[in-house]
Amino acid sequence: MRDLGRAAGVAPITVSRALRGDPSVLPATRQAVIKAAKDLGYVKNHAARAFSRRGSKLFALIVPNVSNSVFAETIDGLTDFLTPIGYSLSIGYSGYSTENEEHFVRTLLGYNPDGMILTGFTHSKATRALLKQAGIPVVEMWNVGPKPIDMAVGFSNFEAARAMTHYLVERGHKRIHYAGGAQVANERTRARELGYRKAMGEAGLRVDESGVVSMPLEFTSGCELARSVAARRQKPEAIFIASDVIASGFVLECRRQGLSIPDDIAVAGFDNTALSGIMEPPLTTVQVPRREIGEVAAKVLVQRLQGSAEDARGKREHDLGFEIIKRRSA
Repeated sequence: MRDLGRAAGVAPITVSRALRGDPSVLPATRQAVIKAAKDLGYVKNHAARAFSRRGSKLFALIVPNVSNSVFAETIDGLTDFLTPIGYSLSIGYSGYSTENEEHFVRTLLGYNPDGMILTGFTHSKATRALLKQAGIPVVEMWNVGPKPIDMAVGFSNFEAARAMTHYLVERGHKRIHYAGGAQVANERTRARELGYRKAMGEAGLRVDESGVVSMPLEFTSGCELARSVAARRQKPEAIFIASDVIASGFVLECRRQGLSIPDDIAVAGFDNTALSGIMEPPLTTVQVPRREIGEVAAKVLVQRLQGSAEDARGKREHDLGFEIIKRRSA
């Protein structure tokens, strides 16, 4: 409080009032205090009296999307590993926004978590600084490749997309389009598009830029994509949709548009969600270890806290791999 007061030019009691939203503090003063707090990396300690030096027995998790079920199994894997050994999990939802993620990191650090789990490698500078300052174990999940803050648990989105594109080429397709999730604050979707482009180049095939799109990870995005493809004069022979959620909407809307899958257009997805295997036709897709990602992330965090020889400042990247699931859609 004294440090913030000196930086903002106010008394410590004014800092306290400003941070708790006391209406007696002038807006300009409150903004000066908030700016000082951000500049100095201040994190409010919600649990100073509640937690002992032995640790909070709490891990913090931030996921980008709660409506997209691909993260549900990862959360199950985390909780199933942590609950029996007395740990709890606090979850924040960033909405694919680095600003929102930074807000949750700042807030959750105030509860003295024993470790932090983030989704992907795209973070603000302030988030990285806060985590470095906190000095706790950090896992970035659902991707490998970029240098992690601390540890990474996941699979190569680049190699998975590359492998699926090569599979479509091997099936005899040449005009292959690509649709992926929105790429803002999401290096995973960017890596999938790069994997598609790499495979097309390796096969000596031209990428039709008009057939490469990014869109929200929603069922309705697939429906809109199908209507767009149906209206094209020259349709693709195949389309790689790097999300089963989008791909499912695409397949169902294609039927309404009079397009047969895979006779008119072969379709491949990504994630191997439950719906992909029961829809008609069943969806060719990329199987990723959603549950195992959660289990391994929890395991390496606990090992780090316990000072295990296996993972105490040991292996930083845990690549759990992927598998191409071949079904009738492609």
